[in-house]
Amino acid sequence: MKESGIVRKLDNLGRLVIPKEIRRCMRIKEGSPIEFGLLPTGEIVLNKYSIVGQITDYAEDFCKILGEIFDCIVYITDRDNVISSYGISKKVSIGAKLSSQVLDIIDSKSSYTACRKENTTILPILEDDNTTYFSQALHPINIQGDIEGLVILADTKEDRCLGSEHLTALRVVANFVSMQME
Repeated sequence: MKESGIVRKLDNLGRLVIPKEIRRCMRIKEGSPIEFGLLPTGEIVLNKYSIVGQITDYAEDFCKILGEIFDCIVYITDRDNVISSYGISKKVSIGAKLSSQVLDIIDSKSSYTACRKENTTILPILEDDNTTYFSQALHPINIQGDIEGLVILADTKEDRCLGSEHLTALRVVANFVSMQME
């Protein structure tokens, strides 16, 4: 038994309850997809499953295209982490956890735009994010009715506000990703 493990018994249907403390720590919510794996040593491994993580190649291309067109930082995320980025160090961003405010946007299932010039609330995108954003646009990736991630544009230039045309571009990318996954 490892230090971080907890012993649980299966019920008569073969179900296993993952303790609330572990679910909270790993950000596993009701309905979250879990992947089961079996190691050659006989151990069963449980992983959070990211459907958006399957499209990393597309995501890289979309980030680059959006970043070059709009001259902004771009992120494509799953429900917890950044899977692709442009305009910011990949070492810092890829795999980085999303801030609790961005997780709230995912839970709200809606788009979000903000601009400092218009006195709307700029959200930190990543946990421990020290980047100063002046404008941002976030749009959810909806796959078969579930929000599985976000496409995010973030601008560090004071003189611009991201608006409806930027949100439309994000909607196109999110819809394309959704179609690829269905």
